[in-house]
Amino acid sequence: MKFLTPTTTAELTRGHWKPGEDIKLKDLVSKYGPHNWNIISDKFDGRRSGKSCRLRWFNQLDPKINRKAFGEEEDDRLLSAHRVYGNKWSLIARLFPGRTDNAVKNQWHVITARKQRQQLIKTYGRRRKRFSSSLPSDHQPSTCSGESTITSNDGDAINEKIINSVPFYDFLGVGNT
Repeated sequence: MKFLTPTTTAELTRGHWKPGEDIKLKDLVSKYGPHNWNIISDKFDGRRSGKSCRLRWFNQLDPKINRKAFGEEEDDRLLSAHRVYGNKWSLIARLFPGRTDNAVKNQWHVITARKQRQQLIKTYGRRRKRFSSSLPSDHQPSTCSGESTITSNDGDAINEKIINSVPFYDFLGVGNT
């Protein structure tokens, strides 16, 4: 997509960066340093803003970025830092050299989702549903029934037949009356 800026008539490119643009940005940062973003953006013939160049560099292209998976020790430090600082991700990211604030925030969400999933499994056990595919003999879905297998915390499978009688309402008037 291309957009016009309110101050100039130059068109800006938004969206995905092309590999050639990444190479050009790396070359320009090595020449001008990672601070003159408006000068660097001018070298893109006005197609990328200074902000866009800066974010691309600091979030994806900077060779100082640590792309390895977070370890358990880092996860523990992240949870402790979050308890102290809350959702101040850029402040927390300073405690993790080579990690971007976005990577730190994403990892926190991964950790909390994992803990929540483990808590649900601990509380309710694993649950797998198998629904009956057979229709009543007149092919009119008048009730809904299903079968559920619940696995307890010790791994024993408990089979329960769950029958939910839900009346069928023919709102569209397509059924036999």
